[in-house]
Amino acid sequence: MTAVNSVEVRRDPGVALPVAAVCVAVILWALSLPQGGYATRYPALPISFATFLAIQLLVPRVRWNRDRVLGPGNVAATLFFLQLVGIPTMLVLSGPYYGTLRVLPADQYINTALMLQALAYACYAGGYVAWTKPVRPRPLLLEPGLTTGIALSFIALGVVGLALSFGSVGALIDYFRGQGDVFDLERSATLREAAGQFFRPFLAYGVIILWAARIARRRPGARLQPLEMGLLVVAIGASATYNYNRGSVVVPVVALVTAYSCFGRRQSPARIVALLAIVATLGFIFGDYRDVYTGTRGGEINAAAAGLNRPGDSFADNLQNYGNGPQFWAVAVQEVDRTGMRHGQSIVSSALDPVPVLGKPFRNASGPYTSGTTLYNELIHGEPDVRDQILGFGAELYWNFGIPGIVVGYFLLGFAVRRFDDRVQAAADVLASYSWSYCGTWVALLVINSISVLAQIIIYFFWPIFAMFVVAYLARSRAREVQS
Repeated sequence: MTAVNSVEVRRDPGVALPVAAVCVAVILWALSLPQGGYATRYPALPISFATFLAIQLLVPRVRWNRDRVLGPGNVAATLFFLQLVGIPTMLVLSGPYYGTLRVLPADQYINTALMLQALAYACYAGGYVAWTKPVRPRPLLLEPGLTTGIALSFIALGVVGLALSFGSVGALIDYFRGQGDVFDLERSATLREAAGQFFRPFLAYGVIILWAARIARRRPGARLQPLEMGLLVVAIGASATYNYNRGSVVVPVVALVTAYSCFGRRQSPARIVALLAIVATLGFIFGDYRDVYTGTRGGEINAAAAGLNRPGDSFADNLQNYGNGPQFWAVAVQEVDRTGMRHGQSIVSSALDPVPVLGKPFRNASGPYTSGTTLYNELIHGEPDVRDQILGFGAELYWNFGIPGIVVGYFLLGFAVRRFDDRVQAAADVLASYSWSYCGTWVALLVINSISVLAQIIIYFFWPIFAMFVVAYLARSRAREVQS
């Protein structure tokens, strides 16, 4: 490292911390080499470390940006750090976590997966800096009376969705007591439940519109007032009504923190780190509870009979699992070596998989156009009816198109995250900041998520934001016509 680069690293905490973390990881790897074990089994580990370090030093724009707090670019940066530094360090120390894998893929495939993840980050960085056209700020908050009317209309639609999904106040209370009926799969496929899923997101977004309008009217830097805190609690509670799904709560929280830090009160790095630690800890604790609750059908089945009486997974194990470690990509890499690529057959199927009615044929475990999620779960479980694991975005790209799929797919992902990130930065008001951050964060989560997950989110959760964009566009167009 040159003297100039050394000075830059010291002055820019956005790169200093990643560099320090990579140095620690390399030292641990080097100390482990004489002892053999995992450090020698996975010679691709230093490639992973070196790729992350090189991109952090050479491409400043992809570093953590303190002005965007938990915006889409920072979310993606954190997830790539987890995949290229955090999880590989865990491989050095304790080896790969099996998760639901019956058999761990051979070491050669895990090494290939490590190199593919490094390639994915390089292509993402290329897409992230490829387009620098400035974004025009477009406000979403309208004049107070119209904004309140839209918010109340959205809230009414959301309440209808709650009524369709839960049927009674008692059922909703039971759900929040941790005793919800989430086991009736036939009911979840009905038109009523589909309508409930479609309308429910309007409740949280409607409340957030009211919250954003209050933030816009007060003095910048002021602390949250009790009413504003109450609106946030209601919005987060409404976001938590999806079969105990953690992502439906975490992503709105991340977007709210970003929007509030940009337009309300700037949050310090220490508070952000503390928030992430709390969210991660609560998320893993709740995940263990949910696994036991669903596995025992709310206590109807003995935990031992359900195979849930073994010691729980460690925090590091969960990070490997939810961070889509290389051992999970390696399943697809190994299958490509055995049977060849699928040449795009599963991509469209995976995108259509969560669509009501239309997606049902793609959830079938037979035929050339079966979704990637179904095929992946059949590989790891040996049976077609279990669909509890996702097929990572990058792994599915490789399964279908090989290395060119990784190159093109992650370049486009980097481009998309950059555009969302720029829109968060250029947002004209707190509601626009929240909306772009919310949508962009889900896109950034493709680093660890699947095509099917993103498609499901777009189908069921993006409609309130789409509707608000349309209403705001029509209102601005009408205002221009009146002025002319």
